[in-house]
Amino acid sequence: MAEFLFQLDERTGIRLGRPPQGVRMLGPGDARIRAEIRFRAEPHGGLFLIRTKDVPDAALRVQVDVGRAGELLLQTCLLPPREKPYDLALELARHRVKTFIQKSEDWLMFDPAFAPDAVEHFETARHTFTDALVAPDLTAEGRLAADAIDLGLLATDELAAAHANILLHRRYARRTASAATLGTTIDPRSNPGRLADSLAPFDVITVPFRWCDVEPVRGRFDYTRLDAWIDWAKRAGKPVIAGPLVDFAPGALPRWAEPHRFDYAALRDPLYDYLDRTIARYIDRVGIWKISAGMHLCRDGRRPLAEMIDATRTATLAVRRHKRTARSMIEVHDLFGDTRAKLPGSLGPFEFLERLSAEGLRFESVGARLVVGGTEPGTRSRDLMTISDTLDRFFGMEQSVLLSAVGAPWRPLGDSAGRWGEAWTPDRQAEWADRVIAIAMSKPYIESFCWSAHTDGATPDPGGGEGFGLVEDDGTPRPAHGRLLDWRRRVSRPLGVWRRPELRSPDAAMVDDPHA
Repeated sequence: MAEFLFQLDERTGIRLGRPPQGVRMLGPGDARIRAEIRFRAEPHGGLFLIRTKDVPDAALRVQVDVGRAGELLLQTCLLPPREKPYDLALELARHRVKTFIQKSEDWLMFDPAFAPDAVEHFETARHTFTDALVAPDLTAEGRLAADAIDLGLLATDELAAAHANILLHRRYARRTASAATLGTTIDPRSNPGRLADSLAPFDVITVPFRWCDVEPVRGRFDYTRLDAWIDWAKRAGKPVIAGPLVDFAPGALPRWAEPHRFDYAALRDPLYDYLDRTIARYIDRVGIWKISAGMHLCRDGRRPLAEMIDATRTATLAVRRHKRTARSMIEVHDLFGDTRAKLPGSLGPFEFLERLSAEGLRFESVGARLVVGGTEPGTRSRDLMTISDTLDRFFGMEQSVLLSAVGAPWRPLGDSAGRWGEAWTPDRQAEWADRVIAIAMSKPYIESFCWSAHTDGATPDPGGGEGFGLVEDDGTPRPAHGRLLDWRRRVSRPLGVWRRPELRSPDAAMVDDPHA
């Protein structure tokens, strides 16, 4: 067995929760390593005692309160086992310095003129980290490491924003964004008339479909609520993303079907009846069919891969039977890899997509849920660099990519949710939305950006509905609503060629795009 020790003195300003949240050991490629992790609280901090299988090195990820940057999930570099405790603050700072260097290389952002503020803060962070390495005592080492983390997070967020700005000007230099760039997710239980004004500026709406709502009694279908929204979307000229068609998550099945939750053979025929009737009703009024959403996580309990694939194939073929040119989408969750390990039988999002492709399933789009500030493991708060780096994993996919459920809360949802900067507020939600939509839509392979909940409770999926709404229940917009629409208006006309930040005058010379 390999043993690791990590110690944190909280007098430095870096603090852990009680108990610590989001603790896990990682191997190369951030793959999870099974580990026995114990935390021993001490008067001014605590000590992690970790035992894993024999590995040459591993990293610790944990949620830490780092002050002004927020309460975020951060990690160390890969480190070898040893008997002497590692200083957790120092190792978190080391990883942040490494991240800046690595992403500067990945993104070809070596020239300081591409991101002058980021480089300035990084150089200060690097020197502070170096000072921490040679500090005369542990107290000085811890405080310097805490300062290096703070400056390093600021630098990496600024680097991510600068990189996004360059790519946005490359993508939209001489053309505008598509007519289906910005979307939002409605609550079918709400009134279309009351929300019409706040929905009008959005390009697309997502209408959640739930079997339990449509067929509460076997053989008796009620499409009243869905009809109201699909009819409204048609009158308003809004393309619709509808689904998920197949959903085994807790609460999604009708009560009469619950006894067959793990008897797929008994569930298959009534599921197909529901799919066939529902798809036939809306086939000409839905732009994209969301086949499934997060099915790979087995939230309802362990489910064989063969059943996941068969259910996905059944729904996909049902759509194709009614309209061969219909567009379908598979939505994946848990992009950061935090939930899979806690749900037996689950697959990672990219592994699931590879399995579907290997089985010959054809789908035109991949949807991705990106939610932070929630209390479930896969939705805890992250910094902007981590988000941007995670989205880079979609590069090179054959299918188009939609960020089909993006969200951050307008209020704190619990101690385990963490925060980005100060506590979550309507203004903080707006700032996050503004920064993340720019990062997301700068990626040339991402087709559109859809908020996870127009009103609170728009989706029962944990970490995406209650507390995440863009508007009040009566339709009054929150600040994030305005920030998203401001960004949408910005890309409704060409942005022009990118200019170096220091060249501000109208006569300033244009420079070559570093990513051209």
